[in-house]
Amino acid sequence: MIIRPILCIGMVVITLFAACKKDEAEEPVITSEQKIQQALDAFVADLESNPADTSDLSNRVKAYIQANPDFFFGSTVALLDSAGLAYYSPYWYRSGDSLLVTDLAADPAYLINEQDWLRQPIDSGAAIWTAPYFDAGGGNIWMKTRAVPVKVNGQTVAVATTDLAL
Repeated sequence: MIIRPILCIGMVVITLFAACKKDEAEEPVITSEQKIQQALDAFVADLESNPADTSDLSNRVKAYIQANPDFFFGSTVALLDSAGLAYYSPYWYRSGDSLLVTDLAADPAYLINEQDWLRQPIDSGAAIWTAPYFDAGGGNIWMKTRAVPVKVNGQTVAVATTDLAL
């Protein structure tokens, strides 16, 4: 019968195709959270090796948010005084096709020094992801925030963040 050899050839072709597919390296899927973590870690490393001050910080945060994908909703670097309190925090965030900025530390209604995204990295000395929250007075959306302490000579001098819109 002619069907049996055609069936055998078809099975061999399928087996070879499957074996070839196994040999191809699969690209790991990188999540939005991982992309934010990688980009923010690089930004923090730059801030630690070249500390920012109030004269250039806003432009550096803006350049960081512009250089990253749209799911990077917003970003700030909160500069800290010697008591560990934020005194300047330019927050750049997306609004439609535009980028807007506000100084979170200048808004007394925002209570920046009580925000989990600021306090937790200062108190623990480690990077954190916040639980999802509605950011009233900042981005005014549901988000979660990656926050990383910026350390110079072993002292936390700022906290850098990136927000992921939910």
